[in-house]
Amino acid sequence: MRLRNSVFAVLTAIVAVAPLSAQSDLDALSRCHSYSGPESSNPDRAIAGCTAVVESTHFTRDQQLEALATRGTIFRKTGRFDLAIVDFTELLRVKRDDDRAYVERGMALKATQQRDAAMADFDEALRINPDNTDGLRQRAVEYRAREQFGDAVRDLDRAVADDQQDPWAVSERGLDHFSLRQYVDAITDFNRAIELTPMSAWTIAYRGAAQYQLGHYDAALADLNRAIELDAFDPWPIYIRGLARRKAGDQRGGDADVAAALAIWPDAPNGVAKDGIR
Repeated sequence: MRLRNSVFAVLTAIVAVAPLSAQSDLDALSRCHSYSGPESSNPDRAIAGCTAVVESTHFTRDQQLEALATRGTIFRKTGRFDLAIVDFTELLRVKRDDDRAYVERGMALKATQQRDAAMADFDEALRINPDNTDGLRQRAVEYRAREQFGDAVRDLDRAVADDQQDPWAVSERGLDHFSLRQYVDAITDFNRAIELTPMSAWTIAYRGAAQYQLGHYDAALADLNRAIELDAFDPWPIYIRGLARRKAGDQRGGDADVAAALAIWPDAPNGVAKDGIR
């Protein structure tokens, strides 16, 4: 009840920004769908439009439910996760087979550290629609957080099959292969991700780390040099380059890199060891 009261209070304040009496139904519908992301200057204006649609008697039930979903998404994207959860819970009372709503609510739940509830929503979304790519991505991230890397790979296999131009999915799958010590598969994924996003320093660094794990020190050094050029203040590739230099016979250069990394990140040996790197 307290949460519902807080939702009402927030919505009352938002609607006050744009009085409903001064707006036509068409304006409300247009404002509801005007939010285009974090760069939008006035998300509350869009929320007020969605609220007008939800509360009006002049719209169809489908239009009202769409406005409710849009408002919930705006709440999530602007960090008002509790309000997003309320909206999507209300929506799912009516549309119990809305896989997109389960994914949206799952993301809001995850953001409020309700991980088990979030995973249940991702599972339900994918039970309803096994091809929901956003659901596959989100569940894979949760699997990775739980160190269930094989499950994450299986979800990302399906996500990549659905969209082979998605650098995020293929690079994340590379990370999971890396965590499974499947370095050849990891390099294959990182190669594809780098084709799609050639300036991604962390992807290049992880490919270099995979090459290091395979004993390909020249290839590792080439990637780690490039990653450090792109991000000179990340101690992770600097430390691993130090290890690679030592393995390649450059003890002095390796020691200098290790010292530089430790100056930024004193726990670097334990940090990279968690990734299986020594």
